[in-house]
Amino acid sequence: MAGSLIFLRKVQFEKGTVNYESNRIILANLVLEELKMRKLIILLVTLGVLLLTGCSFRENAKLIELDKKYNQGQYEIVVEEANKFVSDNPDSYRGWNILGWAYLKLDNYKKAEECFDRSIAINPNYDNAYVGKGVLCREDGDFAAAREWYLKAIAITPQNPEAFSSLLVIELKEGNDAKAVEYGEKAWTLRKDSPVIAANLAIAYHYIGDVKKRDEFYEHAKRLGYLNLQTLKEIFEGKLSLR
Repeated sequence: MAGSLIFLRKVQFEKGTVNYESNRIILANLVLEELKMRKLIILLVTLGVLLLTGCSFRENAKLIELDKKYNQGQYEIVVEEANKFVSDNPDSYRGWNILGWAYLKLDNYKKAEECFDRSIAINPNYDNAYVGKGVLCREDGDFAAAREWYLKAIAITPQNPEAFSSLLVIELKEGNDAKAVEYGEKAWTLRKDSPVIAANLAIAYHYIGDVKKRDEFYEHAKRLGYLNLQTLKEIFEGKLSLR
């Protein structure tokens, strides 16, 4: 009898072990299926975004490439390639927008405005083109109109870092340095990978006399690849001014 009891306990233990291992396998399979489902959802969301924007994978890849070249300061190349892109894709509001920004950087304001207007006509809710219109007004010295364009961009996308950073510049030009810092910090909170936002905030801190914060954001701008570090230095040294 004692031997039978020991044998029974052994069988129960072994069955429990088998059940435990089976549960582990089932759990592992469930986790694997969950990961596959998440990847599928991400893919479907990406496809949905591309369909909503009317943009194919190839077109989107080209826009990303143009944006990268723009951030590297290759404005002439962007103008050339973006012109070809919008010729092939005339309804791409993002294509017209990046072409407008490249023209703006090359001081061709008339062409830039035409591109921004085209972008807005295709998609009235594309906030970045409104920021571009604001920059054009700012360059023309019309700060009130510039502010209106930036606020329109924020009305479309309340968390628009570029619009807040652009408002920073307007406030600096009008001598509202504390307000400029407020807008700059808002922009930086929303986007910490923009060298322009970091550089603008460094300038804002310079004007309120906070050297420590100024230098901190100068280093951020440098780390992020800001192209006009010498200009920043000259502003800090008093050789240049935004006023």
